[in-house]
Amino acid sequence: PKWVQAIKEEMKALEKNQTWTLETIPREKKTIGCRWVFTIKHNADGSIERYKARLVAKGYTQTYGIDYEETFAPVA
Repeated sequence: PKWVQAIKEEMKALEKNQTWTLETIPREKKTIGCRWVFTIKHNADGSIERYKARLVAKGYTQTYGIDYEETFAPVA
């Protein structure tokens, strides 16, 4: 349940910041997938502050010479 809540919070922040728009993908292009990264944030005394979930792009799936030169930087 704590990780589910962390995912919901991340999705809410992504939507609030208008992080993406839905687009039609041209036939000659391919999409870059994404995955979740989960981290437990701690206070100075070592106790758990919160559970953090981040949605990250799989940039390593780009192919050199095809889509490698196209750079996208998510900035909130």
